[in-house]
Parts: sequence; C-alpha cells; structure tokens
Amino acid sequence: MVIRMASVSHLSSDGRGLEAPTGTRFGPVEHVPETGSTNADLAARVADAPDGLVRVTDYQTDGRGRRDRRWDAPPGTNLLVSILVRPRWTADRHPLVTTALAVATVDTVVGLGVNAAIKWPNDVVLVGGPAPGKVAGILAELVAGPSPAVVVGLGLNVGWPLPDGDAPPGATSLTAAGTSTTHGDLLAGVLTEFEARLGDLEATDGPERLQAAHRDRSATVGSEVHVEASNGSLVGTAVGLDLDGSLLVNTGDGPVAIRAGDVVHLRPV
Repeated sequence: MVIRMASVSHLSSDGRGLEAPTGTRFGPVEHVPETGSTNADLAARVADAPDGLVRVTDYQTDGRGRRDRRWDAPPGTNLLVSILVRPRWTADRHPLVTTALAVATVDTVVGLGVNAAIKWPNDVVLVGGPAPGKVAGILAELVAGPSPAVVVGLGLNVGWPLPDGDAPPGATSLTAAGTSTTHGDLLAGVLTEFEARLGDLEATDGPERLQAAHRDRSATVGSEVHVEASNGSLVGTAVGLDLDGSLLVNTGDGPVAIRAGDVVHLRPV
C-alpha cells in the first residue's frame, strides 16, 4: 500500500512567519529553538509580561500534558505554543479558557478540510479520514498573584507522528491526514479564532455561546464513556456540558457533573 504524504514544514531558527494576526490582543510572538516548557516560561514572567504574549518553540525538553504526562515530538515538526491572557472575566470562568482554545483549534483544523472534534476535556481529535486520532492537546493553568493570568498551551501535531513511524497510541498528525500547511498559518488561524472565543468568554452571555460551540464540536457528548475522576470512576453516557465546561454523564440515575478527569470513549451511542 502506498501512502501519499504531504510535505512537512519546519519552523525556521528565527521564527519567520510566526506572527500574531492584526486586530487581536495577541503579540508579541516570541520564538525560541528549544526550551523546557513554554507554559512554564510564561508563568515565570507573569508579574510583568504583557497581555497576549505568545511563546513558540521548536522543541520542549519538559513538555507535559494532563497529570504531567510526557509529550515528546521531534524538533521542528509540530506547533508548540503558549499564550498568556490577563482575565477580563470573573474567576468562575477561568476553566472556560481551555474550551475557548479547543473550539478555536477545531475550527482552524476544519478550515483545512479535515474533520476534527473536541474530546473532553482538553484534546482535539481527527474523526474519520485516513488518520483518525488525537491531533492536539491543551493545558491551561491559572498563575495567581497581584497580576493574575491564565497561561494556556497548545501542542498541535503538524508533521509528527507519521503513519509508519513510532508514535504514542492513538496519536495522529495533520500530515498523516494528508494536509499540508505552515506553522505560521496555523498559528495565525488559531489566534484569530481564539480571539473570537475569548470575546465570547468576556460577554455576559458568553458561557452559553461557548457551551453551544463546544457541544456542536464535541466527540464526547453522545458517547458511552468511562471516566476516571479524583473521587473514583464511573461508566455512563455523556449527555451534555454544563456552563462551567463540566461534562454531564448519565449513569442511569441522572446526570453527574464531572469537572476534571480522564475519559475513554467506549462506543458511540
């Protein structure tokens, strides 16, 4: 079997092409060839960093996901970016930053002609097509202090893993799906969509709009799921999303709100 592969674009050493879209809150965009963690870099500078600061790297030596899981891509293959946002909303909406970036990422990927969806709580997956699987992960953290900020990181698989390579189970990439794009175009697309979704978050009725956008793009709602949460595990049907981003799972005795946990899709309903 012959697999046609799209070309893989790599970040240049000086980050050319990595720019924030005009008319958004984002920028400047900093690029470094290598760092421990872009999230940690921005968190360490929260006292004086500007709202909208973006940091991109070719390679993270200490990249991590939920529950400190390692995610280690070859240098230059994927888009590894963190964004610092100064909240213009109340504290109860902080968890929705993850939702905002997940929706933005899905819309950017779908704009490339690839079917994508959100796997609750913080993954983006390709659905169907030649290479289904996880294509992106998001990690947001609140950095408290006199000038609090939310730092949110995105690891988007552009050129790795490939179908015939060594990859984490269930992972895929845009290249594996037959799509060719540049890191610069992806960054600009994600930031443009993220700006719009942060605007939703800041509006009075914003959580309702984000809830609807998440639900429309969800790979989890409507599926039978196994959830591992801090207070135990449960199996049921994901029936919806709460306004705070929690997953609503019906175990047979009515919906239970899951605010954090790992979800395995057992089968579609």
